Amino acid sequence: MFTSLLLNFCLLITSTFAISLTYRAGEARQRAVMMVVRLALTAGATLLLAMASAEVPGGLRIDLRYVPVVMVVLRYGPLWGALVAAPMLLWRLVFDTDSGVDGVVWLHFASVLALSTLVRPAARPLLQGLQPRLLWLTPVPFLGVGVGVLLVPESRELFWVSYPVRLLLGALGLISAVSILQSRLQLLRLTQVLADQANTDALTSLPNRRAFDRDLGALRCGEHLALLDLDHFKAVNDRYGHDGGDRALAQVAGLLRSFAPGRVRAYRVGGEEFAALIGGMDSVQAAGVVERLRSALPGQQGGWLAERGERMTVSIGLATRQADEDGAALFRRADEALYLAKMNGRDRVVVWAPGQGAPEGALPSPGAAPPTETLQPRHSAWRALRTTVTLLAQRRVLRDEDWAEMLRLAVEAVDGACCGTLDVRLRGDRFRLVAEVGYAPDLVGLPLTEASQQRWYGRPLDEWRAGTPRLVEGEALDAAYATSDAHLDSPEVRQLNLSGRRREVTGNLCLPVVLGGEVVAHLNLDRLQGAPPFGPESVEVAQLFAQQIAALLHLQGRWDELEHLVSLHERVSVVSPQELAPELTAAAAELLRAQWAVLLRYDAAQDALVSDGRGVHEPALGPVRLPRGVGLAWAALQAGEVIRLTDLSAEPRLYFREQLRAGAMMVVPLRAAGGEPLGALILTRQAERAFSEADAHLALLLGSLAARLLERDHHLVGLQATLDAALETLGVAVELRDFETQDHTRRVTALAVTFAAALGLPPEAVRGLRQGAALHDIGKLAVPDAVLLKPGALDSAERALIETHAERGAALSARIPFLHPDARGVIRSHHERWDGGGYPDRLSGERIPLAARLFALCDVYDALVSDRPYRAALSPEEALQILARGRGTQFDPELTDRFLALHARGAFAHVAPERVNEDRPTPA
Repeated sequence: MFTSLLLNFCLLITSTFAISLTYRAGEARQRAVMMVVRLALTAGATLLLAMASAEVPGGLRIDLRYVPVVMVVLRYGPLWGALVAAPMLLWRLVFDTDSGVDGVVWLHFASVLALSTLVRPAARPLLQGLQPRLLWLTPVPFLGVGVGVLLVPESRELFWVSYPVRLLLGALGLISAVSILQSRLQLLRLTQVLADQANTDALTSLPNRRAFDRDLGALRCGEHLALLDLDHFKAVNDRYGHDGGDRALAQVAGLLRSFAPGRVRAYRVGGEEFAALIGGMDSVQAAGVVERLRSALPGQQGGWLAERGERMTVSIGLATRQADEDGAALFRRADEALYLAKMNGRDRVVVWAPGQGAPEGALPSPGAAPPTETLQPRHSAWRALRTTVTLLAQRRVLRDEDWAEMLRLAVEAVDGACCGTLDVRLRGDRFRLVAEVGYAPDLVGLPLTEASQQRWYGRPLDEWRAGTPRLVEGEALDAAYATSDAHLDSPEVRQLNLSGRRREVTGNLCLPVVLGGEVVAHLNLDRLQGAPPFGPESVEVAQLFAQQIAALLHLQGRWDELEHLVSLHERVSVVSPQELAPELTAAAAELLRAQWAVLLRYDAAQDALVSDGRGVHEPALGPVRLPRGVGLAWAALQAGEVIRLTDLSAEPRLYFREQLRAGAMMVVPLRAAGGEPLGALILTRQAERAFSEADAHLALLLGSLAARLLERDHHLVGLQATLDAALETLGVAVELRDFETQDHTRRVTALAVTFAAALGLPPEAVRGLRQGAALHDIGKLAVPDAVLLKPGALDSAERALIETHAERGAALSARIPFLHPDARGVIRSHHERWDGGGYPDRLSGERIPLAARLFALCDVYDALVSDRPYRAALSPEEALQILARGRGTQFDPELTDRFLALHARGAFAHVAPERVNEDRPTPA
């Protein structure tokens, strides 16, 4: 029996918990329905408890079936309690085989119903909260349950055992069930409190922006939204502090709360801005309500404002929700109307009428003359202007998200526009799509050509370059798509077809954005099916955005130029003299969007301006040489100023006339601080994109940098020549001490430099090799003359001493400033062997520095064909055979093959090593 009673108790707890879940927040509209649902569930729980009861002798049952009945009676009354108990009573009387207990069942039911009704006034608070002082009432409804056992003779002896159990179970079951329901209701109350706090403005006690957004989405078609903004509220804060401003806001909120209750729901949406959702009236009545509200605020009697003599006014924008319009679109229209009220004098109502694309007009304050002036541009245009000013003030490179914000504002502001794109010119004739609104995001980054954009525009080129707006609709739109696609690669066409919604677009307004006489961007605004057509006002507003985009692109261009100049300065500060001209030429062509660019440098030996033939031009012009006084470059140098030409065809001083043909040119003189000529920078463009005054200023900046770098380059070349001469002199001094064959250092240096140049080594590597060759035996200064000049063979100790000259030479060279790092590698490692048998570090293979491997071949070859104290010179053929035998053991095999091949082709003939042995004296 204990198990059955425990099961019955668990069933009560489970059923009560399930019923508690039917209580939910905000169910006021469905309260009657939910009541019926709960009563039905309670009746089912009562029946289940009766069916799962514990049976005792005499056909009687012990269970908790009456706990749900008691709760219903206490909550709703005896009638509903009897209704809930009906299924259980029906089952007990119909399906129970022992008819002798029917009277007991009715007795128990009647006692529960009567006692629950009797204690209901006192016990009903139990349902709101378990109070200890009321717990004594919990067993009262069950006092009659179990008394019926006395009516059954065979069960009378169980009365004193079963009755206390029934009474205790009933009281515990009721307490448990009430606790579960109270916990659920308390949770719902706390949730509601938190929700109310989250949706209520703490200062004004009005619903806040969160509640406003929720209710705005539920606003029905034909209902109205009014946005209110307190005029000159900052002055109130300045005079009375934030505490005074808070008091003013609270007073305004009180007026809104009391105005047309039931039909006007007021909200505080932020700062001094309020909103009102208005229902139950048409637009004319709504306009009258908000006008009365506007009029009531300044004349409000009493309160904090009146005590201080403050007259608060409000500007209001009103819009009516249209069919198929979401809350965001309605808010934008009301916001437009509000800011028009602010921009046109404040203290007025502006109504955005349903079905129109612009505000209907302003309702003036009482006693004022009706406004006759034209309303100022709408708020989205002002927001765009503020966005432009903000971006200009930030002084940074613009990102795609910046362009996307500008395009979004344009689509919002231009009547008829549903979506759009913005593409911006890159360098040359390429454009890039930087923003989209209403299309697939993968359109951003799409490359476009100038030819395709001109065909898309479809009007004469002079109108395109003038930025004239172009509007196409219907069949003309399909034709524009076709002609533009013909000048694009197929992947771009496929992407435009997939993501461009071409089947839905019914009209396009295209505005070329012009800057400095050049089209630098295209603003495309598209109309979809069902949208109003583009009108004159649409074009006018779109032009405002085109002007702002031009201003931003002008800023973008200046920052791009600054970044390029900084980057160029960083790059050219470390490049070699040979790399300087290509760097400057490429940077000038990119910065000034030139078709052709070349840097001419002044050659004092020729008294001419010359180029290295690596200018930016297609086809290449080859080397340029201008004797003094010839060509526009000399004219610019003599005048000391930039020369700009818009038409080369009529210029008699033009050089390379056939190759350059027509176009525009700019020549930038490069002069030293003392006025001496350093060179000239020459750039050309197409004739229709002539160089502007701004281009000339930028070219002067670039020219100043180039002139300074050329001066530095000239100075460094002189210093380098002086250093190389000093190192060669030091090498010759070492050579004289060794009494080696005359001109060994000169010859081996010439061999090494020629070999390196034939291998294509960069100039910097050749310079390091040259310095290392000049000083390769500087370590012999530390070798005694007796060993160094010994005419016979050296013993092992003397050989070991001689072999220290490489390591000692490296130590000596480390003290020479400005010596190239590759030179130190040559000095230390030119006696290393490919197989690792050399000295001083026994390096092998490619661990030996390349310059040292290369020099070793040249050094050994010249040593073999030169006289030495211990042997006569060999012939070149014999020397080459010895080099070939050392391939892969002493020398780098690949370099050995290259040396032998170059020698066979006569690459070293100018060094003429074979003549150094002619008429040499015979050693003693």
